[in-house]
Amino acid sequence: MRKIVAGLFSSLDGVVEAPETWSMPFSTAETGGAVLRLFEDADTALLGRGTYEQWSAFFPYATNEQVPTAEWMNSSPKYVVSSSLTSVEEWKNSRLVTGDDVDGQIRALKEQPGGTINVGGSITLVQWLMRNGLLDELYLQINPIVVGSGRTLADGDQIPMTLASSRTFANGVIEAHYTLRTR
Repeated sequence: MRKIVAGLFSSLDGVVEAPETWSMPFSTAETGGAVLRLFEDADTALLGRGTYEQWSAFFPYATNEQVPTAEWMNSSPKYVVSSSLTSVEEWKNSRLVTGDDVDGQIRALKEQPGGTINVGGSITLVQWLMRNGLLDELYLQINPIVVGSGRTLADGDQIPMTLASSRTFANGVIEAHYTLRTR
């Protein structure tokens, strides 16, 4: 069975929203390399509506020189979970996951042959995946900054996790890798 793996940037106060506004001072070759490793075994992207709308306006025009994952993002199959979108055809290899049985569609995707399914950003989707026992692993890059406000992973439910590994980068960023119990 394929795994669904999410990678998020977090502040010390747990904010995961809009990391482009606060995490860039902590971006180094070391932290960037850790992000790239999440793509090594992945061959599919799973995105929420908001992330899809942002990324589909950017990635089709980006090069690997600008963003090292651009070619991967453009060529890989992308599954977009949304209750409001009616089409995702503008970004190559995108498919819409919608309707009454999103849970079943994602479980079926996990059953297909292939590599890891990568989730980047998509806070609402990550919360839903955790709540429904579909997220297998979570990587957090915890940046040494208190943001003060913004969305966190907290969604009203307690989700137990097991720390699989952790490491501290030279700039003080901590990478925490968690596994979750899936159903």
